[in-house]
Amino acid sequence: MTASEMSAKTKNLRSMLRPYTSPQHAVVGFQLSNDEETFISTGTTVCDARCEDWLFEIASITKVLTAILLCVLIEEGKIDPKAPLRAMSEVLKDVPDWVTPESLTSHTSGLPNYYLPLWKAVFQQQPDGPYVTFSRSDLLAWLHNWRSKAFSPPHRHAYSNLGVGLLGEAMAIMEDKPFVELLADKVTGPIGLLDTTDQFHSRQQHRFAQPKSPKGRPVPPWTFQSLAAAGCLRSSARDLTRFATEVLRALNSPETVLDRAICRSAAPILGLGPKGALAPTAQCSGWLLVTVGNKPPSFLFHNGGTAGSACALHICPERNAAIGILSNNGIAGNLWSSTKLNWSNPMQNAANAFAKI
Repeated sequence: MTASEMSAKTKNLRSMLRPYTSPQHAVVGFQLSNDEETFISTGTTVCDARCEDWLFEIASITKVLTAILLCVLIEEGKIDPKAPLRAMSEVLKDVPDWVTPESLTSHTSGLPNYYLPLWKAVFQQQPDGPYVTFSRSDLLAWLHNWRSKAFSPPHRHAYSNLGVGLLGEAMAIMEDKPFVELLADKVTGPIGLLDTTDQFHSRQQHRFAQPKSPKGRPVPPWTFQSLAAAGCLRSSARDLTRFATEVLRALNSPETVLDRAICRSAAPILGLGPKGALAPTAQCSGWLLVTVGNKPPSFLFHNGGTAGSACALHICPERNAAIGILSNNGIAGNLWSSTKLNWSNPMQNAANAFAKI
């Protein structure tokens, strides 16, 4: 492929990378089309490894993998998605009856986004992120206190980091295994995602892109305890491409328990459009299903952000294609930077890119 052909092929991808790009930050984009992989990078260089092997926080993209883990346990007959969460363990006795695994993965449980009021969170910021000190005992104590104040919600959709974190911890309690270890056993390991984890060994560490604020100031990566399932993972463009390949294959021809779990995760649970319509957006298990302008092709989507990283993943089964972005630019946590990202209309850009594949 000539340089001009490559430039034309990646034109839409480069456009999608633009809001993340600056001279102080490393940004990697990938495009997958009919099993053909393309990787590009802009900004600084992380190390001498290929850009697809650089490692970044993937933050809330973790929720997609959490949802697939849930779906694996459902397929194995270990979890009823519509049963009360507290049926999974006596330890969860303080979780109200209306909180189910399905309501947690679809953000309809009524749990708040965070375990503290926003004003308290602002004044109690931790350098290693807002979840670094929140342990399992803290989570159980919070649930005990919240139960007395909570009331059954009318299945209203409200994004909840706390809810997905609780779901992951509930699965860890039920299986008597740490969340990341359980995820590796059931999901990331079988797919072969060798660089997708929460802690790196010495041979990986030099490939990790130091998280930075939008102005380029280094900030610590976020760490997690009981709410790991909401955003603890780090990964590479190579791993996310492999993951997208597996998702597309499973949706086309499910054969294994994991394949069926992936299919279950991509099935709409709740329409977020007018009067509950599935377009332009529907909530699946973890994923959002997006149909821009009510016109095909639709695609599965999730993004993520910490104080020093931002990322996005789009998978389009109709085009057998995927697009992903990884960066060490904390634009998601900065009001002006996140506003500029929204102004760039990333959903429309993704739809345009898939339409041309």
